[in-house]
Amino acid sequence: MLLGIVCVVDAMIISSLLTPIKADLGLNDEAFGRIAAAFTLAGVLGAPLFGYAAGRLGRKPVLIAGAVLWSIASAFNALAAGVAGLLFWRAVTGFGEAAYQGLAPGWLADLYDKRWRNLVFSVFMVRNKIGSALALALGAWLAGAYNWHIAFLVSGLPGLVCAAWLALLPEPRPGAADGYAEAPRHLTWREQLSVLRHGRYAAHLAALALFFSGTATAQMWAPAYLHRVYALSNAAASGFLATVLLATLPVGLVGGYVFGRWLSPYRWGLTAALAATSLLAAGFFAQAFLTRDLATAKLFIILAICAFGSTAGSLTTLLVELVPPHLRTAAGALGAVVVAAISGALAPWLLGYLSDRIGLDRAILVGPAAYALAGLIWIASLVALRFSPLSPTKD
Repeated sequence: MLLGIVCVVDAMIISSLLTPIKADLGLNDEAFGRIAAAFTLAGVLGAPLFGYAAGRLGRKPVLIAGAVLWSIASAFNALAAGVAGLLFWRAVTGFGEAAYQGLAPGWLADLYDKRWRNLVFSVFMVRNKIGSALALALGAWLAGAYNWHIAFLVSGLPGLVCAAWLALLPEPRPGAADGYAEAPRHLTWREQLSVLRHGRYAAHLAALALFFSGTATAQMWAPAYLHRVYALSNAAASGFLATVLLATLPVGLVGGYVFGRWLSPYRWGLTAALAATSLLAAGFFAQAFLTRDLATAKLFIILAICAFGSTAGSLTTLLVELVPPHLRTAAGALGAVVVAAISGALAPWLLGYLSDRIGLDRAILVGPAAYALAGLIWIASLVALRFSPLSPTKD
């Protein structure tokens, strides 16, 4: 959990530094889009490599290596003197973080059985809000008190401590929580890609990529949006979002328990919850970005974060439960690749490109559009499940 929080801090720290970096280096929004794309594309490359290495060496040493790599790279962003330096060190950071993104879900799934898994993954997903809030608050404070270089330097240090702690923990055996007596054999590349033969997993993967595209655009760019449209200072805008993320933490935990308790026994349950909350988030974010009243914008940003946060745990629960236990590592690694490619590379680049041409106030609507598309894919998955002759009402 702590390593996951650090992972998010190092990924999101740049969100609180967009304004001071832009002023210092003279970058435009499209340049930030390219930096985000480099971060993500490096993760796309790293996820399958780390997944393959974990199949040969075990997940623990690969996770430790990834944590050490991304932590050092995140700190070295402080040395960047231009866009080339930021591109390189952010890319190395993204490459290292792919180890955690691809392997952590399978690790957690092997620690807890199905009764607790949705709640556990809801707690697990809380790391996104905590990490994002810390990144926004810490980054804005350090940039204001010192400079953005110091913010990067500080963000890279905690991961090294967590990596050392992880070395002391035992690695769970794959499938143990589901009663599998033997560890699965090493899988070939072709066998790992067989996860795509599971139709509901493939549909969930597509919706997941769009869902996180909404988060990567609507949430990541919200401080810059509030700064430009309402003239809030960078510290005030980042502080608002950080406060909201921390204040809404209980929503994810309560939602994880309620949806896990009442809906997870049904094959359609978690998918239906994701469809509903994703569409709600789309509507709330759209209203926030279409109004020109600051109080209304803040209110609907809060409502949107509550909506998608209430089912955040179910995103990962379905990622590992829609495939057999021996394919969980492959499902997590492929999920990291696809989600990163679309939500971390394409979506931020598209928003930056549009922002330079039509303004951030309109370009940021890419976020709610992505949430809406994700909701429609989950609805289509429900329709396909409903008419499948082999799908009972209840597991």
